Parts: sequence; C-alpha cells; structure tokens
Amino acid sequence: MKTYEHFSAVGIPTIRSDGEPKVTGATRYTADYTLSGMIWGKCLRSPFSHARIRRIDLERAKKIKGVIAILTAADLPVRLTGIVLKDMPVLATSRVRFVGERVAVVGAESPDIAEDALSRIEVDYEELPAVHDPLEAMSAGAPIVHEALRSYDGV
Repeated sequence: MKTYEHFSAVGIPTIRSDGEPKVTGATRYTADYTLSGMIWGKCLRSPFSHARIRRIDLERAKKIKGVIAILTAADLPVRLTGIVLKDMPVLATSRVRFVGERVAVVGAESPDIAEDALSRIEVDYEELPAVHDPLEAMSAGAPIVHEALRSYDGV
C-alpha cells in the first residue's frame, strides 16, 4: 500500500484567500458592473439539434424601444471558428447543427429589453434528421452534418 507522507500538499487543506468573498456573494464579477452607455447582448439559440433555417423575422423585435441592433449571419462576414477544426460559424447560416447554436444576437439598453427582443424574433425551422449516437453517425446513410468538411481549416 502506498503512503503519501512524502508529499507536501496531498491531503492537506488549502486555504483560499478568495473563498470567503465568493461564497458570501461579496465578489464582484464583470456582469455585476454597469457602465454609462453600456449595451447588453443576448443570443437567440436553436432549440433543435439539426434543422434548416427557412426564415428569420426580426420586425417585431426591432420595434422595441431600447433595442440598438439585431444581427443574424446575413449581417456578418463568413468566418468559421474553432480550436482545431474551423467549423463553427459565429451565427448559424442556413442550418443549425446542435441545440443551443447561436442564430441571432440582440444588443439593447438593458438585459430585460434584450430578452424581450429575443422572445419576439420568429425563426421558421425545418427540422432535419439528427443522430445522437456516434456509432450510428458513422453508419452508411447517416445524416451529414458538415457537407463541406474537407474545405475547413484544420482538416
């Protein structure tokens, strides 16, 4: 049986200087600060794991007082991101590929206004077949999530 007596830190409690303020709520984080003229951003995210975006209607959201900007992929240059494989658009273009993928972003004078605007954005999705098992995803005939995979940086 191994003993850990020769280690200087294993099994010894560590006192964290930031522990008490964090657990008591005294620590202030970036989101706790409000600056004059600050714009609050919120993202509209996909409820589907795989779907075609047929239409995005922003008109009702744009009419809300305090909404500064609403962006979709149509407003941005095409740029794919990712740590190794560059396969993620900043905002979904014609399809969403996972639940929670960003579809639109709202900039507003307050978080509540941004949230209200998100609730008024209408997205018409056509749900597509999805695979949630890696072995099934490798089978013949499984839906292809990235048709242009070989064109991505990092492949």
